[in-house]
Amino acid sequence: MEKQKLSLALEQQKTKPQIEDVFNELLEGDKLRLALGFVEYLRGMKMHPRWYATNAWKINFKGKFFLSIRVNGKNGHTPIHYGLEPGSWHVGHWGQGDFVLPDDMGEEFGNMDEYLKFKEYVWANVQKCKMCGCCKGRNRTYFGKVFENTCNFRIEDPDAEGIEQTKKLLEYKKKIIFMKLSNPDS
Repeated sequence: MEKQKLSLALEQQKTKPQIEDVFNELLEGDKLRLALGFVEYLRGMKMHPRWYATNAWKINFKGKFFLSIRVNGKNGHTPIHYGLEPGSWHVGHWGQGDFVLPDDMGEEFGNMDEYLKFKEYVWANVQKCKMCGCCKGRNRTYFGKVFENTCNFRIEDPDAEGIEQTKKLLEYKKKIIFMKLSNPDS
């Protein structure tokens, strides 16, 4: 098994596969449909996934690390899978860099109900550390709520509603990056 994982890693280092090709190989059903649709959305927004590790891609925006996407194969053969179940994928908001979720984003939404739904979605997707060795678990605060021993914020196998909430988050992240670029002293 370890030899299989190593050969996959070496193969992908050479080929730097397109994310759609790996999704088509490793995901099925609604997971595949939603993952491909999300990548299509990203490409439409001029955010192109670039391979950076085995079954993992990063997306930059305006030269800033924006998010990552990772998939674990049906047989669980991804060497570093961050606790993903076989046949699953996630959108990761690792190393936030220039982006931090503020305590209050209510002004970004048309109404308070929509904002509260979004905030609850984020809270539901804060991941407990799964001891994969990546983050070593830290305490983090999202929208004023403290989460202990977390592995940052990532969305595992988002459903259609999850994809829409993720798009809202990405639009907000883009806005923050634009503000920082236009006013670097803030």
